[in-house]
Amino acid sequence: MRLRHPLWAGPMRLGRLAIDVGLAFAAAMLAVGVIGFGVADDWVARRIDASLTYHTAKYVSDVANDPAADTTVQARIFDWQRRKVLSERTYLLFDRHGRRLAGRLDIGPPPTGFSDVRFTAGGRHYEVGRALATRLSTGGLFVVVQHSEAAASLHALLPIMVIGITLVALVMGVTATLLFARMTAQRLAETQETATAIAGGDLSRRIPTDRLDGMFAVQAGSLNQMLDKMAELVRSQQLFSSNLAHDLRTPLTRLRGMLAQASREGAPGSTALLERADRECASIIGIFEALLRLAEIETGQHPSAMATLPLRTLVEDVADTMEPVMIDHGGTLTIRRLDDVAIVGDADLINQLLINLLENVATHTPAGTNAVLSLEREHDDAVITLSDDGPGLAASDLARVMQPFERGTASSLRKGSGLGLAIANAIARFHRGNLALLAGAPGLQVRIRIPAIASPQPFQAVIPRAFDMARINSEDQRGRVTFA
Repeated sequence: MRLRHPLWAGPMRLGRLAIDVGLAFAAAMLAVGVIGFGVADDWVARRIDASLTYHTAKYVSDVANDPAADTTVQARIFDWQRRKVLSERTYLLFDRHGRRLAGRLDIGPPPTGFSDVRFTAGGRHYEVGRALATRLSTGGLFVVVQHSEAAASLHALLPIMVIGITLVALVMGVTATLLFARMTAQRLAETQETATAIAGGDLSRRIPTDRLDGMFAVQAGSLNQMLDKMAELVRSQQLFSSNLAHDLRTPLTRLRGMLAQASREGAPGSTALLERADRECASIIGIFEALLRLAEIETGQHPSAMATLPLRTLVEDVADTMEPVMIDHGGTLTIRRLDDVAIVGDADLINQLLINLLENVATHTPAGTNAVLSLEREHDDAVITLSDDGPGLAASDLARVMQPFERGTASSLRKGSGLGLAIANAIARFHRGNLALLAGAPGLQVRIRIPAIASPQPFQAVIPRAFDMARINSEDQRGRVTFA
């Protein structure tokens, strides 16, 4: 159903929401009307009963034990009838045999207490009244009847009132819903336009927030943050694809040339060329293996053995294994501090993280660079810090080199696949932690922060020796892949 009205800028659909809200509002107003009627009816009834009690006490309280109570009360009723021509109350007196002694209403004696009675009051139509009958000491029955005109009028108005409230509530509910839907549609129109533009490929579009407020502004801000993240991911993916193509093109080109040269009949040095070709193939395979490892860690698909992990034991093991590598590089590896701190983690991944970081120092810093390794507990976190006194990184490179295939600008940093720090960062995030690069002045400081557990428990899993990783990296020096 479409409604057109000058209030609207265009056609609006009277959807199910507007109808449902209108009906709900009408039902609520109807319930309010019925409850209000019930409260008013009860109030009127209580007022009538209180009035009957008061006037009964006024007439018979002083003759409760009087042997001539019937005569006294009868005289009072006659006196009242002479003075009152019209009244909403009527008094009646019956003797012990039920004969009416006084009173104008032609009714029989009602039961003792409160009751409803019907009478004609001299007319042709029956009316309903409220009666209070009190038995006198003489056996007579004194009755006060209150004409329930107010209650009768209220009951007569109920159907009209209910219908009126329902219709008004229905109109108001549907109108309010349409207005709200219109206002909501106006605020969401720019969001829809932005979504359409982004679906068409324009990732630079954002939802304007200057004309929004309340929950709409919060929603728009959240969506803009999501769009910023999406755009960043798309740019990262494009850069990743470009870097991957660039890094693979060079070894593949060299490999093609080596194989072409080796295929020539009688070409001297064919065996050496094939060995170089084999190393290039290993380098390419290593890049893809590192990419697969990075993808597994970042997507949470890496097969992990999460357990209570005492970091001190693992850091000592890695330091013992990598110290000869640093000595061969002309430097030293010093442990400054090792606190007893444990995490819930994967020993294999933490081992790989530390090996990658130490290999970066041994591979990408000048000979003679010294490194310092420490493990501390800071509040609820385990903090591993690796510092070196090398040339460090430019401030503009600190965030960039954390991305896959990104390297520092110095010539000594251009070798390697550019995946080591990306893998280390992914491992830290996998453990609900983070990895940060800080200027060491001099050198570079790498700080890994991982949530610690309250108290270390006995760790039964086997912590892998770092020797296997060191062996792989020693092969890198003979031409194998280096993840740096």
